[in-house]
This record gives sequence, C-alpha cells and structure tokens, in this order.
Amino acid sequence: MRLLVGFDRRDGGRDALELARVFGAEARANVLVATVMPYDPFPMAYQELLSPDADEVATPAFREAREVLAGVNVETRAFGGGSAAGILTDIAERESFDAIVIGASHRGALGRALLGSVGRGLLHGAPCPVAVAPSGYAKSGHGPFGRIAVAYDGTPEAKLALDRARELAEAHHATLRVLTVEGPPLPLPAPGAYIPANPPQPKKVFDEGIQAIGPRVETEGDLLSGPPAETLAAACEDDDLLVAGSRGYGPLSRVLLGSVTTKLIGLARCPVLVVPRR
Repeated sequence: MRLLVGFDRRDGGRDALELARVFGAEARANVLVATVMPYDPFPMAYQELLSPDADEVATPAFREAREVLAGVNVETRAFGGGSAAGILTDIAERESFDAIVIGASHRGALGRALLGSVGRGLLHGAPCPVAVAPSGYAKSGHGPFGRIAVAYDGTPEAKLALDRARELAEAHHATLRVLTVEGPPLPLPAPGAYIPANPPQPKKVFDEGIQAIGPRVETEGDLLSGPPAETLAAACEDDDLLVAGSRGYGPLSRVLLGSVTTKLIGLARCPVLVVPRR
C-alpha cells in the first residue's frame, strides 16, 4: 500500500499522520509525506525545495512524521508555491497511490470533519481514494482497523467502495459491515407527486452486498431507514472506518462528491474513505 499524506504540523496534519499509521498497521505501507511551505507572496508555479531551502520549516515536520510513522517506509518532500490541494493532486496524477490521507480543518469540532480548502479541493477531483481523518483523531492511539463499514446502495460507485472495503478488511483481519439505507420518499410540488424511496428494493440490494463479500471476510450488516447521510453517520459511530463511493458527476476515475457524501464526511465521527468513480 502506498499513501500520500499532506502534513503541515497543524492539528489536521497530525490527524492525517495517525490515520496513515493505522492504514499501514497491517499492510506493508510506503508513505510519502509532503509539506507545502509559504515560498513567495505572489502566485507562482510550485517547485520541490531541496536543502538548505527546505530545512528551516520542513525538517521539524519530517522528523515528527517519521516518529509517528515509525516502522513504516517514509519518503519526504517539501514544496513551495502553488496550493496544497493542487500539489497533492498533481503528485497523485503523476505517481501511483492507493489513497491520499488528509485531516479535517483545525476549525472542526472534535470528532467532526470540517473540511478546509485543501480537503474540498482534493475531494472534488483527486485521481485516487481520499481518506479524511476526523478532528481530534490523533489525540488517542488507534490499533489496526477492527470493524470497517461500507455504504452500499447497489450503484456502480457503491460496488467499487465495497471492493475496496473488502480488500482493507482482509488486510486488517477486520469485520466488514454493509450499511444500506432506504431513504424516505421526497415530496414534489405537484399534488400527490413524490420521488420514490432509494434504493427501490433495499432488501434485495442489501442481500446482494452481503453476498458479494465472500467467505474470506467476517461480515455483518444493517438495513436502515432514514435520511442517508445522517443515518449512516449515526450507524458507524463505533466503527473504525467508513468507506463510501463518489457520487458526483464529472470526469471518470476522480473523486467527485455528491451532496450525501459531502454531508456524511461532515457528520461522521470515524474516518471516511471516499473511492473515485471508475
């Protein structure tokens, strides 16, 4: 597993480091830690900074990252100019990563992921899955993932999320929980008109998700009812990770958030891994 982590020695960056450490706990992980430093007051194309330009700010950050990620193969790079989201996206486009790991904004409430500009930028165009650590995640130690939840509604995006969740559950010897939510019918302005509940056959969809996991992973599941984002966030409070598909419209093979996933990231108290569209 190869991970890309944006780290700037703020609380959100420390949450991202802790989540990267947990991801690599049961897998042979290689982690690239990238820090973006103020380099020029004027807009400019970014460039990688080498010693001695990077030493003053980058060296303490990289030392801290190596301490947190002890036992993991760590590579470090410092950059100046450009935006953090743009630099991380560009690195991910040029190299192969299993996920980009980021933290919530430092303004987020404890246990909630209030995304800053970097998170929003990555979650609307990253070419690989993006894992978001909730605020305060680094304040307590975490073992390997013991229980992983996956949001499943039978769509192609949900099937990709299920595949990734199964791979992680196998690597961490974790239990995999399938969560299917039957959303309530939504009324329309016309008298008696409404949008039907989604998915239209929730029990069938749920059963298909359970069966698709196979015998190599211990499986649980819950068929739920209610507003999707709020219901999923409440259901996964005791899980170690929630995996969800990207539902936005746009280029393929990109993370493009729909409204439900955007809201879910803001409500979930566990880390959320968003898988891009095929």
